[in-house]
Amino acid sequence: MNKSNLLPQQYPLRQSLNDEVHSRPTETLWPQERVFHIALLVQGDVTPQIVSQLLALVDYCGCKPVSDAELAAPQVSLSLCGGESALRLRLERHNEFITLTFFERADHAIVFDRPVTRRLPPSWMASLPGTMLVAIELFVQKTETPREPRTVAGYFDGNTLIGGMIANGAGQVFSDLKIADRGATRILICNLKMGSRQLGRVVQRTIEMETYRMMALLSFPVARATLPKLSSYEDRLVKLATEMAATSQSEVLLEVTAADVEIDHHLLSQLTDLAAKVEQLSAENRVRFTAAEAYTDLVKKRIAELKEIPMVGMQTFGEFMDRRLGPAMKTCTWTARRQDELAARISRVTQLLRTRVEVERESQNQRLLTSMDKRAKAQLRLQETVEGLSIVAISYYGASLMGYLAKGAKGLGWAVSPDLVTAVAIPVIAVLSYVSMHAMKKRMGLKA
Repeated sequence: MNKSNLLPQQYPLRQSLNDEVHSRPTETLWPQERVFHIALLVQGDVTPQIVSQLLALVDYCGCKPVSDAELAAPQVSLSLCGGESALRLRLERHNEFITLTFFERADHAIVFDRPVTRRLPPSWMASLPGTMLVAIELFVQKTETPREPRTVAGYFDGNTLIGGMIANGAGQVFSDLKIADRGATRILICNLKMGSRQLGRVVQRTIEMETYRMMALLSFPVARATLPKLSSYEDRLVKLATEMAATSQSEVLLEVTAADVEIDHHLLSQLTDLAAKVEQLSAENRVRFTAAEAYTDLVKKRIAELKEIPMVGMQTFGEFMDRRLGPAMKTCTWTARRQDELAARISRVTQLLRTRVEVERESQNQRLLTSMDKRAKAQLRLQETVEGLSIVAISYYGASLMGYLAKGAKGLGWAVSPDLVTAVAIPVIAVLSYVSMHAMKKRMGLKA
């Protein structure tokens, strides 16, 4: 082996990262195809149920056995039947939903005549996990010339049609985006001159456009349910802010009483409770509103990729989504913004009230310190008075003791005058007491 050709050690996820851009490949379609697509909303891991259902389908169709690991992959493609009656299944797992798309080769041009589900096991579709949000019956019809809207209106019960030329004139798409009698939305694609892969891309984009439209609209009921709550919270905030302004003592802080502080604490408690409710509401809705924005962007991208050309008397999908989906999504965007703005306003009012409470508390503390200082000075003066009296008492008792000692000494024959000793002892004892007391206070830090 030529070691000069060896490459550096590769990043562990290099292969999977490279394969990511090749995931979800476009189906190669016949000139005429029946397509049935469903999207199921799921919660948690439903892989075991999906694998079980797919195994039952494989066994029912008698196709090549598939391992559980293959059926548990993020994308699964199965060829259930071959030949003239070819039937294929493509399953994809997304964050919030899973999709199953069946492709059946159509041997004639009779539109929406037979559902693809007729070839599935009885009750197989009803046994799938999750709840169905999207169901689409799509028929690809090979035509030589463009079809007029009036010639296809019967396939849609005479409803107003949406669509037009697509793929720069290589095909047409028609739909009413309504749920028909079999519980699915019908879409007709007329294949004028599209190749098999281009046709596959057009079908995939059309299906994804409708799927992402419905996923985006999941946030609309949430927004409508949220708006009354936001109005209630906003009214409550206005009342609290008005009450806070009415009880403001900013100009006379020295007159703030304990009752004023208690009122502010009550207001702060109510604001905190309101902030908690708004944050809870925002936390519950944020993911849904963020997802709606992302799905709306995907819808617009898929419509742009269809490369629509308007037909006289018909709305294109782009125009229809702008006029119908656009307002609903703007409602969701406005609701999300209103949530954020309300939370910010509550935060500002709360901060103002907290600042006021702190200032009032500091004012109370200042008044308390001033009162304590006055009491300390009064106690100091009283203490100094007591100290003077203490010196007098000590001097009195000390001089008395010295007088008794002098009398005792005189009784022993000493030439001592008790009265003189007492007179001399009084000032001496008083001075010593004064000096000792002040030295002790200095050691204790009571006096500089």
